Amino acid sequence: MTTKTTRLVRSIYLYLAALISLIFVAVGAGRIINTTLKAYVFPEAEKGGYGMCRNEPPMYELTASKSIENAKDSEITTQEQKDQLASLLVDYKNWKENNSGDICFKRERQTNYVDSFTMLLVALPLCLLHWRIIKKDKEEKETENA
Repeated sequence: MTTKTTRLVRSIYLYLAALISLIFVAVGAGRIINTTLKAYVFPEAEKGGYGMCRNEPPMYELTASKSIENAKDSEITTQEQKDQLASLLVDYKNWKENNSGDICFKRERQTNYVDSFTMLLVALPLCLLHWRIIKKDKEEKETENA
């Protein structure tokens, strides 16, 4: 009785491990396909995603940078305020270069690819290993019954 229970528990474990790792393989492959389609076939679909690429810069909202330029040249502002405004403009320009456009989407794409390939590299060998053990057990069981 113990060997039957042990075999049953082992079989359940092997099938569950194979199924779960197969699901991870499917998710990883699906993410690779999804990212590739968004990058090359449907580039406009990509622009609606990736929340980081749509974030506002880390500063209070201004109607236009020209209002900052006007304030910079105003006689009301002190030199310290003018320096702060100049620094703000430089920071905004750096943020805009690094967090918008194709640079941002490229970074997010690469992150998706790395995550997906990692998922495949871990899950695929586990799936194949467990499936090979299942096949081996099935062949042994068939030779015992014959």
